[in-house]
Order: sequence, then C-alpha cells, then structure tokens
Amino acid sequence: MEPKPYHRILKSYSFSSPTRIVFGLNSLERLKDELNTFHPRKVMLISGKSVSKTSACAKVRETLSPYSLYEFTSVPPEPDAAALTLLSEEIQRYPPDLVIGMGGGSTLDMAKLASLIAGNKKDPLRYFRGDLIAKRGPPIITISTIAGTGSEVTPIAVVEEKGEKLSLTHPFLHPTLSLIDPAVALTAPPSATASAGIDALNHAIESLMNLESNPLTGSLALEAVILVDDFIERAYCNGEDLEARNGLALASVMAGIAFSNTGLCITHGIAYTYATKYSLPHGVSVAIAEPYIVEFNAPAIHGKLQVIAAGLGVGTGELSPVEAGKAIAGRYHELMSTLHFPMNLKDLGLEEKDLEPLVDDLLNKYSRFMTRNPRKPSRQELIALYCAMYEGS
Repeated sequence: MEPKPYHRILKSYSFSSPTRIVFGLNSLERLKDELNTFHPRKVMLISGKSVSKTSACAKVRETLSPYSLYEFTSVPPEPDAAALTLLSEEIQRYPPDLVIGMGGGSTLDMAKLASLIAGNKKDPLRYFRGDLIAKRGPPIITISTIAGTGSEVTPIAVVEEKGEKLSLTHPFLHPTLSLIDPAVALTAPPSATASAGIDALNHAIESLMNLESNPLTGSLALEAVILVDDFIERAYCNGEDLEARNGLALASVMAGIAFSNTGLCITHGIAYTYATKYSLPHGVSVAIAEPYIVEFNAPAIHGKLQVIAAGLGVGTGELSPVEAGKAIAGRYHELMSTLHFPMNLKDLGLEEKDLEPLVDDLLNKYSRFMTRNPRKPSRQELIALYCAMYEGS
C-alpha cells in the first residue's frame, strides 16, 4: 500500500534551540561566573519598575557593580512604539555591549529589542514591518521572574502599535543565556502566576496541534502540558510552593522551545483581537479562546488529542475526536475556574455586535496564525466560534 502523503515519516523538519540555559534553585548565584565568559564593559539592565525594587534585582545589580551599568526600568506591561522610542534614545546615549533583561515576557522582549537596536540603527518598528535585520546586536541574558511566557528562550518579541499586536521573529533575537531560578518567582502574585502559567499551557497545546509539530517539539510540549496541569493550581493557591514554581518554570522553558520551532495556532490570533481593547493579561486572553479551538481542531488531530488528553489527565477511552475535544475543553475550563479567570467574552463586557468586527480584525491583521492551524476556518465558522466564546457554550 502506498503511504499516505501526510505520514510523519515523510515529513522533514528542523529544530533549533541555541540559548544556553542555566536552570534550578539558586541559579541566580551563577550570574557572576557567567559574566566572565562575556567580558562586558557596558551593561544595560532592563526591568520594570516593580521588579527593579525586588531583592533579586538588587542582587543582580550588586553582581554587576564591577561594570559600567545603565538601568532601564521604563517597561510597561504591554510595550508599544513610545516605549521602543524611549529605549532607542537611551541606547544611543549608553550603547551596551551586553543586555540583561529581568522580568516577565514584556521585559524580556524589550531586552531582545535593545540588542537589536544596539546592533542596527533604524527605527525598530521598521523591522516589525518587514525591513531586513543586517547585524547581530550584543549578547542577551534573560532572567525570568515569572514562569510561562517562554520569552526567556524564544527568538520572538511582541509590541503593540495603535491597538495592533506586532510580532517579530529572528535568530538574532535568541537570548545567548537564560538564567532560570524558580525561587525568584516566589513573591509573584497569584493573578500573574495564573496568567503566565496558563500561557505556557497554551503554547504547549498549540505546538502539539500545529502542522509543524514533530517528535522533538512534541516531547517537550507534552511534558510542559503535564507540568502545568500538575502545578499551576498549587502555585496559584500557595505562591511559596517551591516545587510548583520549579514545575512551572520548567514548563515555560519546554513550551517556549517547542512553539518557537513550530509556531502557534489561531488561539493567539483570536486573543489579540480583544486583548488590547480590554487591557487583558495575555494569558487570560488566550485562555478564553483555547478550549474552543481545541474543540474546533479536534476532527483534524485525532492522534494528537490522545496526547493532549493524557497530559491533562483526561481519560478519552473510546470517545470520538469531537467528544475527546469536549473532554479536554472541560478540564481546561476547570483550571480557568480555579484560577478565577473570566469564562467567556460576555464577562469582559463585549456585546454581540462586537463579534463580527473582531472576526474581521483576525482575518485582516492576524491571519498568519491560521497558516499552521490544522483546520482552516471559514469566516462563518469563525463567527460561530466567537459566538460560542461569547456565551461560554
């Protein structure tokens, strides 16, 4: 019998993970030794205002005392063109030969862009619009203070401009080194823990569903699903649960490596259509959409459903793909309820008249997320999806 053309044996794929990772309790203590490999003279430390006041950041600052240090602490929760302009101006005054980002996903993205700006002289927004990146900037060290975004290991940066999420992916944005100390996240508030942690789960599930999924990314994504399912509720309920923090930190890294190789599905594109308008944390916005996308994709991902279900501890037995998709969505909604997330678009204050314009936004601005989604929705199917998300049905 002639093999089916979509059989995975016939598929070629690439895999890249150039970031060196130092992971584990007290790994922040390794920063001093790691700096010796870079021989920096001028270091830019990027953080948000809250993180800059923490004892962990004070420790990093002390470690950097032998070097010429400039701190940039003006990172907003959702970086925009104004934040990039300010960062560019500061880099012109204090050009670094090493960039360290310490914080959540937005801060780590800004650290990547700082390196890009230092190595290239154009307005950085032009690269989001398609200009070629000519030069690699100075090395990047990421120190994540919350687990889930995966930005600590991905070559991706996201900014907002005029209500639109712009994404840039380039090998030069890969962090050179990522220091991941789960203890740094012990003081993170429950809401931030939940939003970031669920983001890791979404990255893993979307990487598994993705048309570009392969055995290497699949093994990482599955383990990330298991870890989030095991530990996100514990970390949310007890922020000092070090084992749970460790599990989420590992899930973030594994899911980040997985999705940076496969890309994401339409969940993220859908979330972008309402996240900026309602100022939602990123993890919350994607969580609202994910269960519905799993159900929608179910007929196209028979075997993968069993993997996702196993990672979430969901028994599918003799269930059909559609039934298995519903069972997975049920477990996902259980997590959302525990984490006190809004369960539908109506909870955000949307009205039914808002739904079709959101569909148009998805098709006009974020259609790139459909490319690797295993099932291609029509406009009418997207309207039906948004309606289901609105009602929570």
